[in-house]
Amino acid sequence: MLIDRSSRVWAMRRDDVVSAQVLQTRAERFSDDAAPRALISGEWLDGSDFARLVDGVAIVPVYGPLMRSFSFWSWSYEEIERDLRLAEAHPKVRQIVLDIDSPGGLASGCGDCAALIRSLGKPVSAFVGGMAASGAYWLASAAPRIEVGSGAILGSIGSVIEYVDMEPYFEKLGARIIRVVAEQSPNKRLDPASAEGQAELQALVDATGAAFVAGVAEGRGVTEAEVLDRFGRGLVFDGAEAIARGMADGKSTLSALVAGLAGRGHSSHAVSASAAQETPMDWASLTLAALREHRPDLVTAVETAATQAATATQTQAVADAAAAERARILGIEDIDDGSHPDLVSAAKADGKTTPEQLAFAIMKAEKNAGSDLLRTRAEADASAAVPPAAPRTTTGKPQGSIEDQAKAEWDRDGDLRAEFQDNFTSYLAFRKAEASGSARIKRAG
Repeated sequence: MLIDRSSRVWAMRRDDVVSAQVLQTRAERFSDDAAPRALISGEWLDGSDFARLVDGVAIVPVYGPLMRSFSFWSWSYEEIERDLRLAEAHPKVRQIVLDIDSPGGLASGCGDCAALIRSLGKPVSAFVGGMAASGAYWLASAAPRIEVGSGAILGSIGSVIEYVDMEPYFEKLGARIIRVVAEQSPNKRLDPASAEGQAELQALVDATGAAFVAGVAEGRGVTEAEVLDRFGRGLVFDGAEAIARGMADGKSTLSALVAGLAGRGHSSHAVSASAAQETPMDWASLTLAALREHRPDLVTAVETAATQAATATQTQAVADAAAAERARILGIEDIDDGSHPDLVSAAKADGKTTPEQLAFAIMKAEKNAGSDLLRTRAEADASAAVPPAAPRTTTGKPQGSIEDQAKAEWDRDGDLRAEFQDNFTSYLAFRKAEASGSARIKRAG
């Protein structure tokens, strides 16, 4: 894109071909025969100075630098839109082809023309026979399909500002330049060399560049990020590279494309002549390499969708796993009473032990600890040499039940009460154990 002294933003590639095309277009428009060159035979489209009609296919030319409105020196979006509307309304027109060989032009009006192309009810194809750069590619991208000829160049999506200050030259010639800016409008004539002036121009060209990228993305059915990533950021590409990047769809010639579209009659999708002559696709033996060769844009779209789906699935899986681990750790901490720190630490670390499994392990450890204690005590009891207790002597033969005997002994023996700390229940339990032989009194002497 270029921007001239009047701050008009251009969607046009700047190189030597521009000058040549300007001179060529001017010569054609001012030629005595007033008939522009025709790359393909056919009748004139009614109401148009340049569009032709061949077997139901309207060919709308897009040549040279592009202006917003009619100019004797170059093509205009106004004329292109007029020819497109004529083709849309013409009863004989079934298909429309944009025949493009242009470096682009003014940004003003380009987006509107592209929007009209996308809105047409009749199928539209774009053929790039020479160059479709900047604004011209913006228009081409609005067509559902882009075919390229040999030596074609496509791209130049981006922005650049060139500002030529002629005042020093005029001053050298003796001109005296006087400028007075109203105090209400201090920003009306910012110096392009100043930070403010640079910011103003940058904002203008950035806004147009963003609209350009968005328009191409909409036309090609991709995201703006994909346009920035794959479409060159201002570079141009030959036809093969443009196809590989998804910027175009196939190779053909204008005559072959028109013949193919004419042969398909009322087809709702524009395709190249070579594609129309191909044998039916053998879907059973279709390979990725073949699909990538013929429809790189479709392969890219599928790969992008698959990557996005896989990323979303992975992100959700990670989130679910993190939530499950948090719940597991919280469950472990809920049953941790501090009695088995080693078991708790190991359960947290292994990443798989559930709170229920940890609770079972703790219960098992407690049971084992109780069994070990009982076994230790039994072994200690078995190893102790305790002689049998001498039977308690009482005067006379014991009378009554063991409870009555114990009560009588308790009531009359103060030393006995002191020994059992006034706890008759404990003494009674002892007497029962003694009577059954499970308890003995070890006496000194």
